[in-house]
Amino acid sequence: MTTSHIQENVRLVARAPKEVQEIIINAAELSGASMSQFMIDAALDKAKEVVERNRLLKLSMEGADRFFEALDNPPEIQHLDDAYEALKGYENGAVTFKRKP
Repeated sequence: MTTSHIQENVRLVARAPKEVQEIIINAAELSGASMSQFMIDAALDKAKEVVERNRLLKLSMEGADRFFEALDNPPEIQHLDDAYEALKGYENGAVTFKRKP
């Protein structure tokens, strides 16, 4: 859903078994909130968690070490070096590239 379809103060409806409703009502009463407010707070907390989890890149220490090593020491790409060398002398003329077998 894009934000252009989001309306202000809409009704959210969910179906749940009686047991689930009883647990939610009990938890809402214990926290001093209405059932609606309790459900919205819980859904919002979960939604923020999901969004944050998908926004962050999490690496193990080993993965982070490999990532930074690759950034610090990128592999050499010889054909780009060859192209750069060939273009250094380019002046209003044709450049020929030697293709390696």
